[in-house]
Amino acid sequence: MKKLVSLIKASMTSGMNVFKINSKASSKRKVLPLFIAFWLMFTIWSNANIILEKLDRVGLEYIALSIFVVGISMFTLIEGIYKSGTLIFNCKDDQLLLSLPIKKSTVLFVRIFKFYVFELIFNSLFLVPVIMAYLRWAKADMFFFLTSFIMILFLPIIPIVVSCIIGAITTGLSSRFKYKNFFQIILTMLIFIGVMYVSMNMDKFLIDLVQNAKGLNDIISKIYYPAGVYADLVVKFDITKLLVFMLINIALLVVGIFVLSKVYFKINTRMKSVVTSRKVKSSKCIEVKVKSQTWALIKKEFSTFFNTPVFIINAGFGLVLYLILAISVFVKFNLIVDTIKSTDIISIDLFLKNLSTYNFLIIILVLLTTSITSSMISLEGRNFNILKSFPVKTEEILKSKLYASLIITIPLVIIGDFLIFIRLQFGILEFLLILLETVIFSILSGLIGLIINLRYPKLDFENSAEIVKQSVSSFVSVAIGLLGVFISFFIISSLIEKGTAPLMIMGVGIGIALILDLVLYLYLMKKGVEQFNKLNV
Repeated sequence: MKKLVSLIKASMTSGMNVFKINSKASSKRKVLPLFIAFWLMFTIWSNANIILEKLDRVGLEYIALSIFVVGISMFTLIEGIYKSGTLIFNCKDDQLLLSLPIKKSTVLFVRIFKFYVFELIFNSLFLVPVIMAYLRWAKADMFFFLTSFIMILFLPIIPIVVSCIIGAITTGLSSRFKYKNFFQIILTMLIFIGVMYVSMNMDKFLIDLVQNAKGLNDIISKIYYPAGVYADLVVKFDITKLLVFMLINIALLVVGIFVLSKVYFKINTRMKSVVTSRKVKSSKCIEVKVKSQTWALIKKEFSTFFNTPVFIINAGFGLVLYLILAISVFVKFNLIVDTIKSTDIISIDLFLKNLSTYNFLIIILVLLTTSITSSMISLEGRNFNILKSFPVKTEEILKSKLYASLIITIPLVIIGDFLIFIRLQFGILEFLLILLETVIFSILSGLIGLIINLRYPKLDFENSAEIVKQSVSSFVSVAIGLLGVFISFFIISSLIEKGTAPLMIMGVGIGIALILDLVLYLYLMKKGVEQFNKLNV
């Protein structure tokens, strides 16, 4: 037992740095993670109050708990699907742990327990504000607090088990191929697209349930068992039902661990295997190609990017969605028009007159929320000092990271631009402005990510998922991008309603972005270089 406790403690200390505030850190770095957590909780609390206010009028406050439990569990599942690939499989400390005199099943338990603790903390940021909002609108007794406490503890289990099994399937399938990361990325992307498709068409799936269900709580109970149990226990506490709920979750966890134990170590072994080829071409002459320092650094960034599945999925998902949207417009634009006609969100005449402007807005959304460079400095990790020792100017190192992000981003967006241009038949000048926008806003996004990552680096990580998904740098970069999207949407929507010409809107938007690019580039080449030179592992 002591060995297990020590192992869990060591694993949590090394792997949960995202929740650890270093005592030596500056006051700003201590405050920012806490501010982000409290800001998120306040946002959830505010939205819960809006829903509870409406449900309070009909005496159905408990339905809000069911709704949020379903939403939180779905979010945990989606996040866990591709987080499991880095928190469960192919971890850096596998060789160390497996060499210790402990059972392999213990290693798997520690992995899943670590995953559980992360999701428990993550879920609490959402569920605790909902519970607090519920207390404002409804009466609660001691059984409500007991039920809520048990729910907080057991809610992550089902999403974790499901996401681990899906992660094992995708990782296992990808490990059988030569290009393991490529197949893992494709499979994960397909799962994400499938989940999004179901989410977007959820109203169609719910119609049959609504027609056959007695009430909203019956519908939720059929969709997700824990949500229905929570609502039932809040309305009428039943110790037997609560114990059954706990036993079902524990049984699912045990079965999940048992199933994973049958394939976990085989998958892990295959993921670490190296595929070699016996084909060697003999040649009397050996040609040595000499390339520039900058190109060598760019190739290094490509290697990091394409060998980190979670990096590709997180950074490239928005680009893939834009391509899917462009293909949808190219193939079924009339269906999109019919959908807009059936809603009152926007006038169809206004939409058709400003197609290029709305495309302009979508590109801003895609590029400002695609933050590749926000992880590039941190992913150097313990090799950062080696990078600094290269006989290359710091400016060239930073430029190479920016160039790599542009080479990854711009071609994918331009493919979508061409598809939309061919289908919607924009004017040549409008299309050229859209191409120019793609380049300039890609540069803007790259500069923002680099500057933020230099300001909030995280070089002492154990897992790439910590950097790509959980770091302050990634969060702040995306938050700034979303702020830019909201401002752009507000201003451009106002100009569209006033009848401003699309060319004028796009020209002004590109001009502002160009100025921001110049200012941020000068800042990066001066202050960014200084910050880079001060960093040490």
